[in-house]
Amino acid sequence: MNGLISSPVPAPDPAGAQVVADDWFPPVKLDDVRDRLRLGEGVVTNARLIEAMEGGMVHAFRELADWRTARVLAGATGLEQVTGQTLNGRNYAVLLWERIVRYFAGADLAADYRDVTATDQGLDRSAEKDLTSDELRRRALAAVADLRSIAAEKPVERNRVELI
Repeated sequence: MNGLISSPVPAPDPAGAQVVADDWFPPVKLDDVRDRLRLGEGVVTNARLIEAMEGGMVHAFRELADWRTARVLAGATGLEQVTGQTLNGRNYAVLLWERIVRYFAGADLAADYRDVTATDQGLDRSAEKDLTSDELRRRALAAVADLRSIAAEKPVERNRVELI
């Protein structure tokens, strides 16, 4: 057979590997992100996943800066203190934080893993990945709105943007 290309499979994530945000937002485990998203069909290296998660956290910090400041001024010393509400036995705010980071990271990775072939089929797959990236980003922003709604005077509306 001709034309077969083998891609090396990346090493598994070290046990318990995580990206640490800061002292206020909790760390997010690599395997939690990898297990919940289809990431390049097994070709996303640990370094690429970590970089995408760091980028997701940077984006999340920017989106949540004012909200976080208000929670800190109200006395919360960590994200888990902004609500006692739980979902499936887990703190609701922490669950949303992990979702935000996961979907922003997934959006970055989906945008990076384009087919590089020049065929029409390759171009079609590239367009599909753009939609996937946009969908993941939309989900991340929806989770941002859900987190901002915690302890807010009125619920933050989803699918609304602020114009610069």
